[in-house]
Amino acid sequence: MFSTSYNTSEQVFWNKNFILLILSNVLLYISVYMLFPVLQTWIVGKWGYSPTGASLVSSLFGIALFLPGAVNNYLVDTFKRKSVCTRSIMLFALLGLLYPYADQIWMVYALRALQGALFAIALMVTGSTLVIDVTPSSFRSKANWVFAFSGGVGMLLGLSGGLYLSSIFSLNNMMYISAAFAGVALFLVSMIEICFRAPLEPPLFSFDRFILFRNIPPGINMMTVPFVLGTVVAGKPDYFFYLCIVLGFAIFWFIPKQIKRKADDIVRIVTGYIFITLSVYLVSSYQHHIVLCAAGVMMGLGVASAMCQYLKIMIKLPKHCERGTGYHTYQLMWEIGIMMGVALGFFVCRYYQSDPLTLAGGICMAGLLGYLLFTRRYYQKRTLSNSTIK
Repeated sequence: MFSTSYNTSEQVFWNKNFILLILSNVLLYISVYMLFPVLQTWIVGKWGYSPTGASLVSSLFGIALFLPGAVNNYLVDTFKRKSVCTRSIMLFALLGLLYPYADQIWMVYALRALQGALFAIALMVTGSTLVIDVTPSSFRSKANWVFAFSGGVGMLLGLSGGLYLSSIFSLNNMMYISAAFAGVALFLVSMIEICFRAPLEPPLFSFDRFILFRNIPPGINMMTVPFVLGTVVAGKPDYFFYLCIVLGFAIFWFIPKQIKRKADDIVRIVTGYIFITLSVYLVSSYQHHIVLCAAGVMMGLGVASAMCQYLKIMIKLPKHCERGTGYHTYQLMWEIGIMMGVALGFFVCRYYQSDPLTLAGGICMAGLLGYLLFTRRYYQKRTLSNSTIK
């Protein structure tokens, strides 16, 4: 039913390798993000941390995403790319099984940091390298969008599943469930077929496939979107709400292409931030399930709309050979935005006795103004002369 060829001009977009990669990405994100609510509760209960302190421990995961960055290019150009990815996922899953045996808090710190670094390597190989390897050149921008979209869906399903299942299963069982999702993701990656590439001799340290500095200014603006999601995680721990956000993602996905193409960048961004702001208002003001469902769908539509435009910017600003680096910059800044939103959401709630969703509304407005006053001009000025990506 699907084409199984790869790196050929006859290859279709939805080929076997790309589908395997997308499914593995969803499962890996589920495995990663289902641990966040589980570990948050465990750290508060076992170690006596405040919710803010526990969120900071979890935030070590986000900081650690940057640890292997300088050797990213060395890893994928020196070793087999699939092997780098599968071993990273395997180690991530195995480390997760050690949490119940951590009898000192520094062990929890170390496990979170190591898992963050391994997740970063897996993200880099899949999102910045394998996606490009298995996709025809004319579809690579679309492939980046689908891959990012699948990560968002996996993140939300993981949060929802973690909240729901943690009320049923013990910590040990939750670790096994997370490891099982990661194991299936590893299996799917191992089935992907890519062309042989002779090992190169790159420098040990470089910014290739790590950070593209040209993407940082719009990336900071983009971080307002995942930041709001993070504050929602801190302020609305409701598994049903996250499922409704996934529904919003799905609705956005099925909006006819003709409508999406007619919407310019301002329409996407303004619509996105308005939906997100309205969702935050509904969540903070009403508790009825129907209203909560509507707010979740609006949040999903808004995040998907804004994410679509920001991702377009961050994969078109790079020159042709910088696509992987530009996309990985997007991934890192998205994850950091989530972690910052969670940590600051708990901080505002604890120390200022304020609803973190109020902070989210302010961040939405700041993000919209930042795009209209700076990011849009920054992007237009540089893409007219620099980008070679179509």
